[in-house]
Amino acid sequence: MIISCPHCQTKYQVTYEAIGSAGRKVQCAHCQQAWDQGPIPKDEPPPEVKKAEQAISEDGLDDAMGVEEKAAAALTAAAVAAKAEKERVAKAEKEKAAKAAKTKKATDNEDSARGQAAAGKLDPAIVRKRRKAFSDGEDRGAEEQPLTRLRLALRIVGATALIGVLGFAYFGRVEVVQRFPAMAGVYDAVGLGINVVGLDFSDVSTLQTLRNGKEVLIVSAQIVGRSPTPVKVPAVVVTLLGPDGEGVYQWSVQPSVRDLMAGERSTFDTQLTLPPGNASRVRLSFAGGSGAKGLSSGKAPTPAAANHGPVTTDPAAADHGAPANPAAEASAETDHGAAAAPANASSEHH
Repeated sequence: MIISCPHCQTKYQVTYEAIGSAGRKVQCAHCQQAWDQGPIPKDEPPPEVKKAEQAISEDGLDDAMGVEEKAAAALTAAAVAAKAEKERVAKAEKEKAAKAAKTKKATDNEDSARGQAAAGKLDPAIVRKRRKAFSDGEDRGAEEQPLTRLRLALRIVGATALIGVLGFAYFGRVEVVQRFPAMAGVYDAVGLGINVVGLDFSDVSTLQTLRNGKEVLIVSAQIVGRSPTPVKVPAVVVTLLGPDGEGVYQWSVQPSVRDLMAGERSTFDTQLTLPPGNASRVRLSFAGGSGAKGLSSGKAPTPAAANHGPVTTDPAAADHGAPANPAAEASAETDHGAAAAPANASSEHH
């Protein structure tokens, strides 16, 4: 009789006695799954089949299944071998086609060169020489590719480093000038003035008037913070300049505000009784020779006349041989040899 595995449908030839009238549990030799095989009606097979079944007993059931498994494995191996052979043949055909295409291209190039030589009456030897030179050039190009990549990488690294240095030189110019003061001239030459102190002057004005029959020069301005962090406000040096820009008189004023930061302002004013007659401009600077200076036109020719002249900025304060005199506080005015008198001075934050 023939039984079939319900899992993989593999069929086996067994005897009736191997299963018995009550059925039994059997295991597939192909998929290793077990199942309960029920009793099968006993059919009287032909004599030749009956003779073969008698040769297979219950003990030979496992041997029969093993034979079937070997046969299935042989079929699987044959299928794998056939697939590998098919892939090998396909690969060989592909390589053969590529080689044929390459040969055809070379032949076409040669035919084209010959045609050009015939059309232009060129010597075939010259054509072959040019073809060989072209091939050698391609070989040299392939050999020089790593060197070309290295040069490209070096150019990229150099350009990146240059951009980084220029960026630091621009955005960190204050730190550069603080560390190397000589660089201030370089930045000024390219139009990038550096305010190292972090403070500046604005709204600089001068007024010359008469008080008790004496000429009085009143200088007022605003100190503006430029730094994002608080900066200590140093003394303000007021210098009177002559027509040729030389300093003729100088004194200092200590503002009432202690420090300023970006967005903050402080107003101060100072007075000088009997200013020099040859003073034509006023320059403001911070003590220590750093910071911005404001220049404005000086006194007017007639008493009680105000003259608000132009304001400019210089890189550093200079004495120009001006006579030395004590510094005047913001709450006092400096006289030419006269005793200091109270002056109007004020400062406030905005």
